[in-house]
This record gives sequence, structure tokens and C-alpha cells, in this order.
Amino acid sequence: MKIEGEHLFNGSREEVWALVRDPEVLASLLPGTTDLKQLSESEYEGSITLRIGPVTGAFSGKIIVEDENPPESCSLVAEGEGKPGFFKGTGDVELLEQDGGTLMKYGGEIQIGGKLAGVGQRLIDMTSKSMIKQGMKSLDKVLAERTGKE
Repeated sequence: MKIEGEHLFNGSREEVWALVRDPEVLASLLPGTTDLKQLSESEYEGSITLRIGPVTGAFSGKIIVEDENPPESCSLVAEGEGKPGFFKGTGDVELLEQDGGTLMKYGGEIQIGGKLAGVGQRLIDMTSKSMIKQGMKSLDKVLAERTGKE
């Protein structure tokens, strides 16, 4: 499954970059995240509970940040597993200065297996888009709180 999109933030690239590299902020962005620890400068480990259609379950996994070019871009590698199945994904994030704010462009691919894959591509796609939208709204809120910009 491919994921791509963009979101405009009301803050500088440096401010947005600082937030997306903060483990406490990251944990609050993803709905269902129960735990997220930073293991090293570029590696995180955590747990998340997901519900996609009739399938609900807990997953544990890792996210590795690669090819960092602060505050412009990075690549992500994620993998995790749980009773409902597994996921593996890669993605790229780019931050561009635009209209006094920061445009985040993102894209990547996710592979899903197990019971989770049986719920159907359309339902998985809808759920992932909803999670991304919620995450971006949360990031907007944290950014506004930290910078005082609405």
C-alpha cells in the first residue's frame, strides 16, 4: 500500500523538525500509541493498539530514522508485529519553506500481513489516512502551544 500527502504547518522548518524528532510529541501524535522510547539518536521502539474494521490488536515495533538532513528531510523504516499480523514500511519526509510556514511532503509504502491484511485494502487505506490526519492535527496543536502561533 502506498501512502503520500502533504500538510502545511504554521511554523518554521526548524520548529517542525524539532517536534517530529521529539519522542514525547511523536507518541502523542499516533492514536493508540501506548509506549514510545528513544533507543538512540535515530531509533525508537514502541507499542500501539490498532483497530481496523473488525480486527483489533496490539503491535510492538521499531522506527529507524535514516538519511537525516536537518531540518529538510529524512527517511523512515518501520516494522512491527502482534497477534493480528505484521507491518513493514519505508517512507520519506521533506520539509519545505512555504508562505511563512512549512510544507511537509511525505510518501512511502507499507506491507501488511496476517489477519490485518484480510480486512481489505480500502478499509486499511481509510484507517491510515484517518490516523495521518489526526496526527497532523495533533502536531498543529503542539506547534501552536510551543510557538504561540495559531
